Amino acid sequence: MLRVLEIGTGAGDGTLILAAALPTGGMLITMEADAGKAQVARKRFTDAGYADRINVIVGEPSRFLHKLRGPFDVIYLNVPAALAPPRDRVLALLRPGGALIARPAGKNDTIVVNDMTIAEWLAHAKADAEKRGLPELIPMLEGLAQATERLRAADWNDDADKDTPHDDHQ
Repeated sequence: MLRVLEIGTGAGDGTLILAAALPTGGMLITMEADAGKAQVARKRFTDAGYADRINVIVGEPSRFLHKLRGPFDVIYLNVPAALAPPRDRVLALLRPGGALIARPAGKNDTIVVNDMTIAEWLAHAKADAEKRGLPELIPMLEGLAQATERLRAADWNDDADKDTPHDDHQ
């Protein structure tokens, strides 16, 4: 079973994309410090038909991270670096060979996964999935890349059009 942790739900745009890409039996836990944003996101998850795949934890991630049981295959830090839990606590929840995706510091920065750009990591992860005979992971990996790119366009692109999804978690 694929396990994904997102820290920083916001309005849930990225969470919905990740949930859509999860293979059958996959699990997504998302943490949001702002109860109002979490409530909006939960409604969106229910309306989209993904409430059964997404667990929302409301509270400051740094205070509640120790209550989670790892390991996770993917951890997405969708919060500014200043609000992210300590990296060693996050890495302790990541399975060996798992992916840690970090939100860029600024609108022109590149999303990084395990200290690689998203494109480098995606190519590496897809090759690894094929080598291990796990083709069912490919759609999830592509969905993850799509989610991070859409979030980057929504949050950090000065030219984002009005149809681009927007995540208010900043």
